[in-house]
Amino acid sequence: MRRGGVFLVMLGAFFLTLAPLCRFYVADRVIAAPMDYYQSVTLSTEDGAFFDRAANKVREDVPLSANMTVRGDVRSGSDKTAVWEAVLEVHRGKDPIALVSYRMAFDRRTSELTDTKGATVDQVAVPQSGYGLIWPVANVQKKTYQFYDVITQRTWPMRYNGTERVQGILTYRYVQQIEPTLVANSKKTIDPRVVGLPKNHKPVKVGRYHSATVTMWVDPRTGMPIKQQQAVDSTLRTADGDEGTFLKADLVLDEKGQKALAKTSEEFADRIVLIRSILPGASMIIGLIMLAIGGVMSLFLSGGGSVRQGGPAGGSPAPAQVKPVPVNPPGVIPGSPSNFGAGSQVRN
Repeated sequence: MRRGGVFLVMLGAFFLTLAPLCRFYVADRVIAAPMDYYQSVTLSTEDGAFFDRAANKVREDVPLSANMTVRGDVRSGSDKTAVWEAVLEVHRGKDPIALVSYRMAFDRRTSELTDTKGATVDQVAVPQSGYGLIWPVANVQKKTYQFYDVITQRTWPMRYNGTERVQGILTYRYVQQIEPTLVANSKKTIDPRVVGLPKNHKPVKVGRYHSATVTMWVDPRTGMPIKQQQAVDSTLRTADGDEGTFLKADLVLDEKGQKALAKTSEEFADRIVLIRSILPGASMIIGLIMLAIGGVMSLFLSGGGSVRQGGPAGGSPAPAQVKPVPVNPPGVIPGSPSNFGAGSQVRN
């Protein structure tokens, strides 16, 4: 019984040591962005406008949609780095208007972008920095983050803008303002009326400028976005400053997409709670219970044995009293006088 108590005390001490180890060491290494992530969502608007290249004119008040698909490249990832590929397609019905594809590599725990895995935009290697697709994993703060924009290929501040409940989740809202930036120059001339010039003006060459206001609603428990809105204002501009619309749309993630992102984030949040709270808490409780039971068994249930007669209580029995047995010397007959020497004689 005593040995069993000592064993439980040792096992209890092990679980007590395991609790903080699991919380502060294991959790920091296990909680990380998944490498096999996959999600496809749609943003839409009912009154967008875009430059129809085929017709060489701007079409206004038309419904537009943007489908965004993000897929993890497991083979290119590692324990430290995740690689996600994304494609953003803007459509009018089934007709494509714009397409951008990009590849981002980032730290699985901090979510900061890195160029070690070949970051690209439209299959062209470009340097990337700041954050890209998600916020710091399970460590979102109410502050400004630098987020990378794939269209302008530079970072812009993503500022904290308050809290809001989306799909039952209390989210942090962030707003990013992308200032008008030259992103491409046309190789061909376009109709002067597109940029507000008279019909009789000669065709002009233009540059494409991109600006947008991006709003993201993020689950602070995981760092994953739940909702997003992109108010895009992309224009065509001549060297003289004449300007016309290339793409103008206030795109908002639809209800179906919000629910899908919320479900993914909830599942990830449950795993984080399991690793950070439930496992350390259970380990602590089990350790205390084993320590208590083991202590009781060691102190009160380990009897010292019965006391034997003739010995001290709880000690070894006293040695038995042994009477000496007389031994007759050689040549001595019991009951007769002893020999005193070799020359002794027995008298008659």
